[in-house]
Amino acid sequence: MDDHGLHKLKKMYEKLNYFDQYGGSVILFIIITIIIILFASYCKIMANTQPIIDDWPNQRCKPNIIPFAGLITRPDGVSASEYTHQNFTYCTQNILSSITTDAIAPLTFVTNSLTKMANSLNEDVQNSRNMMNKVRTNIQGIVQEIMGRVMNITIPIQQIIISLKDMMSKAQGTMTAGLFTLLGSYYTLKSMMGAIAQFIITILITLAALIAGLWIVPFTWGAAAANTAIFVAISIPMAIILAFMKDVLKVHTNLKMPSVKCFDKDTLVEMSDGTHKKIVDVRLGDKLEDDNEVTACFKLTTKGSVMYNLDGIVVSDSHIMKHLDKWIAVALHPHATKIEDYSEPYLYCLNTTNKTIKIKTHVFTDWDEVYDIDMKVILENKITPISTSSDIHTFLDGGFCGTTQLRLKNGKVSSIRNINVGDILENGEEVYGVVEINGDNLYNQFKYKLDEQTFIEGCNLNVIDNSVELVCIEKKHKNVILYHLLTDTKKFNVNKICFCDYNSAIDLFLANK
Repeated sequence: MDDHGLHKLKKMYEKLNYFDQYGGSVILFIIITIIIILFASYCKIMANTQPIIDDWPNQRCKPNIIPFAGLITRPDGVSASEYTHQNFTYCTQNILSSITTDAIAPLTFVTNSLTKMANSLNEDVQNSRNMMNKVRTNIQGIVQEIMGRVMNITIPIQQIIISLKDMMSKAQGTMTAGLFTLLGSYYTLKSMMGAIAQFIITILITLAALIAGLWIVPFTWGAAAANTAIFVAISIPMAIILAFMKDVLKVHTNLKMPSVKCFDKDTLVEMSDGTHKKIVDVRLGDKLEDDNEVTACFKLTTKGSVMYNLDGIVVSDSHIMKHLDKWIAVALHPHATKIEDYSEPYLYCLNTTNKTIKIKTHVFTDWDEVYDIDMKVILENKITPISTSSDIHTFLDGGFCGTTQLRLKNGKVSSIRNINVGDILENGEEVYGVVEINGDNLYNQFKYKLDEQTFIEGCNLNVIDNSVELVCIEKKHKNVILYHLLTDTKKFNVNKICFCDYNSAIDLFLANK
């Protein structure tokens, strides 16, 4: 071995400690010592076996006895090693039991203390719950006592109120029955008086026809004069009575002249450009044949009109038309056929600048029905701007601004442009027609003052009440469309002031002339 190897070997041994060098000897010594001790203990124990067996409960768990327990004593059927193991387990458990008891004594103390605290707290909570239960029971008893006393008071009051309500309902029923009985009696009396009035009018008309017949024949003039005197003597008081019945008692007869003079909605009207429109689709400003401009459009109820078919034109019986250079009612035209069952609810008509409506080969008057003598009166009047029929619209036509407010029978308030055919106004006037008027070229549009707070816009508005004067405070030109109504009483109220309906403008003018 060279020096290098010796050096390495020396260095390796220099690093060894005591146990690295002598560990095997130490272990061998320990083993031999244990064997000797065990052998010595065995010999001693075996020499003193009987005393140990006699005091076995106290000797069995001694350290020098435990390894030889199976050799010292053992039950029958159990080997020495098994009993030694059982004895070791027994001793270990006893030792650990005593040690564990002492070790967990503080924890047991803490646990017991916490348990006592929890039991005390639980007892306190239970006492609190019992106290709250008593308080709740007492409050419930007080509330029940109060409610009982309140019910003792309110039940008699409720019974009194029910009795009063029942009594008032009976009184209301009695009064209602009485009122309806009186109302029925009134309507019965009114109907009877209306029948009497109609009967009187029929007699007067018959008598007038007879007198007219007597005046035709010369040799009956004496009888005619006498009957005329009788007729005048009877008719004057009868007229006063009928006027009283109509104005005061509001009794109306069924003897009315037809006032609706219109066409079916599908009637075709020729326009200036050669096309045709249904009359229901004609609008203000449209130009008919011969540049005949539409100045007003009418929508009316069919009620009160008998419809005829004239060469395919469905028109009301009283509408005036030209036949053989004469103006006659449609019903008198030889080619007109009565329509027995006409079911359309509305009719339509127009006003035009030429005051005529040409349909197919027939010429009809427009709504105003001014012709011949009427036109002569109009054109010869002293209102100098009127020189042609087209000026009639400009100076005589009129209506209300669309926002004018009217009150209906049911208490609702509606603007005049929203009033419909069939509406009942506040004083019982039935609207049988609504009118739209072209306000573009009406010269007399004004803002009128009705009172200190009420103003109304329109043109040619005719007031029935002579005590009311319309004060024009401002000239108006902005109302392109004006509105008017046709009513069964020929009048209606605007803010409690009575105005004539649409027909009044030209009717009053003709009456004055």
